[in-house]
Amino acid sequence: TLQIERSIMSKRNIQAGFTFVEVMTAVVIISISSVGLMMGAAHAHGGLRALEIRERATEELLNYTEYWKGRIADGHISFSEMTGNLSGNQIYLYGNANSDVKVPAKLFYDLTNLDSNTDFGTTSFRRIQLETWITWSNFSQLKSSNRIEYERRLETVMMEF
Repeated sequence: TLQIERSIMSKRNIQAGFTFVEVMTAVVIISISSVGLMMGAAHAHGGLRALEIRERATEELLNYTEYWKGRIADGHISFSEMTGNLSGNQIYLYGNANSDVKVPAKLFYDLTNLDSNTDFGTTSFRRIQLETWITWSNFSQLKSSNRIEYERRLETVMMEF
């Protein structure tokens, strides 16, 4: 009977559960995987934001190009407008002038009168080459000297009939 009591007592001293080392190992593994997930989510968010900005820049450039195509088709372009706008018009792809977070961009255009000689012979139509482009910087919080400049360009030739 004494042996039975000792075996019962020794079984009572054994406790089920995890040791401190096991718990800390699990915490370290979960922490490392959480950091990896958060970094992946932040990278994906930045990529989506860059894609959104690039899409908005393309839309603005297409609208600007259509505006100048309409002006050329109208036929009433002044001499000063024919020199182009190489200083650019300021717009915002994200936010506005009063926002803390904003992505400024500049729209440019250049008009060139082409001569009557083409690859297919001579023409009697007046031809104007229209080139439009937009530039913007990345929107990260880097110093201005480290900013990456992005640009999109469109070019077309318009004829006056």
